[in-house]
Amino acid sequence: MRYRITKFRGRLIIELNGRAQSDESARARWVLSPFLRRPGVKAILHLAELRKIGIPEIEVLEIIRQEVEAQRGTLRLCALRDDIRAKFDRHLFLHVYELYDDLESSLSEMPDQHLKMSA
Repeated sequence: MRYRITKFRGRLIIELNGRAQSDESARARWVLSPFLRRPGVKAILHLAELRKIGIPEIEVLEIIRQEVEAQRGTLRLCALRDDIRAKFDRHLFLHVYELYDDLESSLSEMPDQHLKMSA
């Protein structure tokens, strides 16, 4: 699986491409954790190029979700192909993710968070 990471308007956009290998979760943690370990991180997973959603892919999503949750951040998934979105709709354990049709809608509905300064 390939990861393309960009920052846009204070959000972290992670594009996942290809298929996950059986040991992908360790690689995902190594690659993505430095980006996700920021308090209040706002992450969007852009999944237009994800071709399959099996156990290795779900493990990668779970690693990302857990890291964002530990940082008290926000995670959204967008641009899922219809066949993959149908799997999310069918399986209750996948209902923990916020799904959006495209990147624009996921960005527009994610309000900016202003950092609080302390003296």
